[in-house]
Amino acid sequence: MIFSNPASTAATLLLARACAETVFFEPAFYDGPVNMETSSVDGNLDGFKMRTSANTSSYDYWWFDLVSTSDKSAVNIVFYNAGDIGNAQPLAVEVSGVFANGTSYFSQILSPGGSTISNGPDGISAWWNGTGAGFQGTSLNAGQVQYNVTFDSPGLGVVGTIQLNSRAPAHYPCDPNIPGADEMHLPRFFWSNAIPDADVTVNLTINGTVVNFEGIGYHDKNWGDRTVLKSPKYWDWGHARLGPYSLVWYDLLDYNNMEYRRSYIAKDGEIIALKCDDTAVTIRPLGGNSTWPSPEGLTGIPGVASAFALPDGKTFEVNVTVESITYDKLVYTRAVGLASGQISGSSETYTGKAFLDEFTYGVSFS
Repeated sequence: MIFSNPASTAATLLLARACAETVFFEPAFYDGPVNMETSSVDGNLDGFKMRTSANTSSYDYWWFDLVSTSDKSAVNIVFYNAGDIGNAQPLAVEVSGVFANGTSYFSQILSPGGSTISNGPDGISAWWNGTGAGFQGTSLNAGQVQYNVTFDSPGLGVVGTIQLNSRAPAHYPCDPNIPGADEMHLPRFFWSNAIPDADVTVNLTINGTVVNFEGIGYHDKNWGDRTVLKSPKYWDWGHARLGPYSLVWYDLLDYNNMEYRRSYIAKDGEIIALKCDDTAVTIRPLGGNSTWPSPEGLTGIPGVASAFALPDGKTFEVNVTVESITYDKLVYTRAVGLASGQISGSSETYTGKAFLDEFTYGVSFS
């Protein structure tokens, strides 16, 4: 039996807290070039990737989505430090989604007091000051990762809490959560995925409507030093839970029409596939007459058909049918999906929920 020294334990905890790094972002665009993280740093997968407020072309934002498994309810939250979304300053919080009856909602508020973010061995704490909104997460190296998102925001019209308990390990585009990994998605466009799949409990009131549900959830972040309108030409992205499987996909085109494929599959909480090559995954619209890439986004197709390569040479075929559009801004659409999938050579079919989006700017305005 090993006995711990209380004084030593307390000193260790204090040291861990002391190692946390805190930044404050001013509620104004940074005047000058920004430097950002491009190769992973131990303990910073979900941390801030630049040390200043965004300039007018850069961005660093944190995304959460939550989908009910019992009705049509869905919530999407974005915490922005971004210069390319058309606001008067870079710091904003956005909440959108659909109520159980299928009615959509959208609200965004600027952060008048700036943003304070602390990241270290114990996890992350982030607050958009003056908005009444923020989030906290435990260390991604811990055995049980938990995030909590909190709202007390009359400006957003949102009050309440969200809890996410992760079911799958964090990762980068082509690597697990390790230091020294390449974080690049496309040139000057970066990605890390802190929570590929989670069990979630949502207890919110949104614009006077009570939104309480349990379901699946997801959390990631993107950052870059060039406006997102000029980096990817097009993308399909999404995640789903099918039985014991947690899946995440990205299929992107750059402006040279080079296709970039990213796939992630975990089974019972263990990564079984994390690929970036040409065989990783293929995403195409459902329906033989659908054009790819689709300039209409998710409003113009019934859903997406995906083929994931598995390590044993088999293929996980997954179809996601759009259940409801949660966000439609001409060149960018988000949706809740109904997913079904089958592994080649097996007669077993898995079903579940999904959340997906399509970005079509470079196709619509090429």
